[in-house]
Amino acid sequence: MQRKWVGSIFLILVLGMLGADRSALAQGRLGDKDLERLMQNVKDDAPPFRESFDNALKKSTIRKTSRERDARARADTFAKQANGALETFKHKRKAENAVAALVSTAGQIDALVYSLQLNAQTTAHWEKLRAELHLVAQAFGVPEPYMAPQPGASSAAPSTTGTCLNAVGIERSRQLVNECVQVSPATHPPCNAQNACSLIVDEIKRGCAMIGQGAPGFCAEYR
Repeated sequence: MQRKWVGSIFLILVLGMLGADRSALAQGRLGDKDLERLMQNVKDDAPPFRESFDNALKKSTIRKTSRERDARARADTFAKQANGALETFKHKRKAENAVAALVSTAGQIDALVYSLQLNAQTTAHWEKLRAELHLVAQAFGVPEPYMAPQPGASSAAPSTTGTCLNAVGIERSRQLVNECVQVSPATHPPCNAQNACSLIVDEIKRGCAMIGQGAPGFCAEYR
């Protein structure tokens, strides 16, 4: 029950920043119009990310290989799935399976964005898109495995200078970004591995403090 209220509080904070009607959150559930708007955001932001992702892959360590082709295909699939999930919801007001498929593809892309250490623009596009998808997945009760803390990741200390990705590595920076996305109430949160770890940590602390009692367990580490 506590975790359900935490999710509701987070959604209220974020949707409040987006100008959504809070009365639509009756019974702790998003109204159909607000959920459709979130899904529309995911659909609209998928093509710009795909373009940025494709350009970044041309300069990555997997350029001109079968892995690059597979990576491009995943981004294409994600964009098509985002559109399909939205259309399914518009017609049936249900889209759990479509969102689950979208989240599965997102997990594959997430691993690529971090492991290949793509440029700041592409990473920023992805983390914005993933934050929007996080709200949609929460609304449908779809788990996001890539949002879970990575084993042993907490051992690296956050840095105050340089990019978080370069400072503490893929796993730790991913963990910080994931935690930031889960609690930040900002419309454009600084939950980006290309920012300094200290900036991300400050946003986590702010988000945890705003949620207060019943905040996610990891918030205890930032008090």
